[in-house]
Amino acid sequence: MKARTGVTVALLAFVIASVGFLVAKESERPPAAASPPSGTAVVERTGTGPVVIAYYFHGRFRCASCVKIERLSRKAVEEGFPEEMRSGRLAFREVNVDEPQNRHFIEEFRLSSQSLVLVRMRDGRRERWQNLEKVWTLLDSEAEFLPYVRNGVSGFLNGA
Repeated sequence: MKARTGVTVALLAFVIASVGFLVAKESERPPAAASPPSGTAVVERTGTGPVVIAYYFHGRFRCASCVKIERLSRKAVEEGFPEEMRSGRLAFREVNVDEPQNRHFIEEFRLSSQSLVLVRMRDGRRERWQNLEKVWTLLDSEAEFLPYVRNGVSGFLNGA
């Protein structure tokens, strides 16, 4: 019985030490590049016309579903709108809201979890935005997920 308790304690100590090591290692990572100031975004091209930015907001620690949402969102945007991406009329940005310089997005876009938010910019200012909340419910159906995101992006590109 004592041997079993000793093994359990040793395993528990190993797990705690491993988690501590991973947390310490994560805190050593350099911070991500600063995001644009509140209410603005990087305009991807010259001129004063509209620009659409698809932001994928996430935290430092991400579950498999969160990673999948980013992957499918990126696929929907980049493969669905290659010309708009090349011209700078459309951009995809992933943003870690756990970084201090990005926390303002939580309040600005009323984020409660990992989210895909479309933002339409005009003359360097945010004109409108929309959180594509169905990405969570469509996560298990790529055949529905991709058109949902692409329809949202199309609406923003076309000024709807």
